[in-house]
Amino acid sequence: MDSGTECIQEQTSNKQRGYRLPAGFERCSKLKPVAQAPSALERVKAIVDILYSPGGCPWDGKQTNRSLLKPLLEETYEYVDAVETNDRDNMREELGDVLLQSVFQARVCASDSTDPFDIDEVADRLVNKLITRHPHVFEPDDDVADADDEAQVNGTTLSPEETLALWERMKQQEKHRKSVLEGISHAQGALPRAAKVVSRIMKSAHKDDLLAVFDEAIKTNDAQNYNEEDTSDSPITTNPSDSKASTYADEILAIVRHAQSEGIDIEAVLRNRLRDVETAIASHEQELDGEA
Repeated sequence: MDSGTECIQEQTSNKQRGYRLPAGFERCSKLKPVAQAPSALERVKAIVDILYSPGGCPWDGKQTNRSLLKPLLEETYEYVDAVETNDRDNMREELGDVLLQSVFQARVCASDSTDPFDIDEVADRLVNKLITRHPHVFEPDDDVADADDEAQVNGTTLSPEETLALWERMKQQEKHRKSVLEGISHAQGALPRAAKVVSRIMKSAHKDDLLAVFDEAIKTNDAQNYNEEDTSDSPITTNPSDSKASTYADEILAIVRHAQSEGIDIEAVLRNRLRDVETAIASHEQELDGEA
């Protein structure tokens, strides 16, 4: 039996599971691992491995974890756009692209000479994390009945907000974090980073104290800026534009803080409002072109 016939047989088996290789590629022996894959996710792993390995795609084979960061961010933002515009068809495509970036990153990691790991290790760690972060869901069977009875008597069923707070506590314990700010990426934009800082504070057991420090830091900076602008006799010269810039930044931080306290995702709201502005501008440009 030649490889082409074998691949067609695998294709027939996969057809029963709802998948077929694209028309015209049924006799490609390189696609045998894809045709033989037992599940959709295994097919993704197989095709990425073929493209990245020697004999695959020259561009894919040269990629590194760092070089793939840009497409990872771009595909993530494109998926966000698809969700926020309720474009279901585009969501299917963009979510696939995000999946590709995750599998691709893991395939590159698997080839590392000093510290290799693959997507299966990543997946197992993820599953374990989801279990340990949800102790209220995955209680031992012999404890469930007692816990249910106690919850019904005391009315202690966790709300979604309490569940999220529990997640953060378990996360802090697992990672041995001493600060609620540890683990917040500095690579993200300033606006989402500010929102994350406030979000972490809001989930802290010391929320009130930390919010007071946050507010005081903004007020202190505002006072310093005011003194710098109004004290002309000061021997220390300052650039007025720096003070104004800090004031704008503090105003943004205050907005983020108040929006977060009201449960508003300020970045998502800003993105949606920008779409409205962009639509209005594009519409006006069309009107101007029509008048020309």
